[in-house]
Amino acid sequence: MAFEQRATRDYFSTALLSAATVSSSTLQSVDFVGLDTDYGTNGKYLPLVLHDDTLGAYEVVWVTAHSSASNTVTVARGMEGTTAQAWGAGTRIEAAPTSYDTVLARTSSSMPSDSPIGGRVMRGDKKDVAERASGLWAPSVGVAFAADAGPRRSGTIPDGSAVLLRGGHKVGTTGTNGLITVAHQSPFPNGTIATALGVVSTGVPAVAVVSSETATGVTIGFYAISTGANVGSGVAVAFQYISMGF
Repeated sequence: MAFEQRATRDYFSTALLSAATVSSSTLQSVDFVGLDTDYGTNGKYLPLVLHDDTLGAYEVVWVTAHSSASNTVTVARGMEGTTAQAWGAGTRIEAAPTSYDTVLARTSSSMPSDSPIGGRVMRGDKKDVAERASGLWAPSVGVAFAADAGPRRSGTIPDGSAVLLRGGHKVGTTGTNGLITVAHQSPFPNGTIATALGVVSTGVPAVAVVSSETATGVTIGFYAISTGANVGSGVAVAFQYISMGF
């Protein structure tokens, strides 16, 4: 399971009821009895920080399961770049902000794979801000709400995700039935809404129309102006395109 739904807990501070070894997968505290019971559902987790101020040591753990009124929680150890350590009874535990609750500064090649949905990273080498969606990184701000940009080819209105853009210049040759497919450099999280075609050139006088659209790309069909029939395979084509997706 991908744990991406980061939960919060205000003013929560407690202590370990019993010692934990480096390999312990559960922790105990009398104050755990009031925690939520849906951790692990839809990827929800609660980040906690164990720390010893006298040693200057800390560890981030994620609570991934808790039963009602139990003083025990199941945890993932050594998260967010920390290391699992042995902790004695009485060690402080807090629901405290960590670096993952801020805008991280990273490069595009070192994006954190365990960032929650909504986590944000300033990519220094790209000079932009990326935001974590479900299982992928996307621009922090879209150009519109998807529900305001629809409908799609099927007539359905997209959900409330942000509208993103893809585009470029394509040079290639048509395949069967005069079709050629453009793969988006990065797939849309959900799907393509619509595609606009710019300047088009082919080996024969032809028009281009969008045949189909998916999250990963679009298929363009080329039809001879003189006959209306598809140009067939092996025809050289070049065109520019912009796709909206969500």
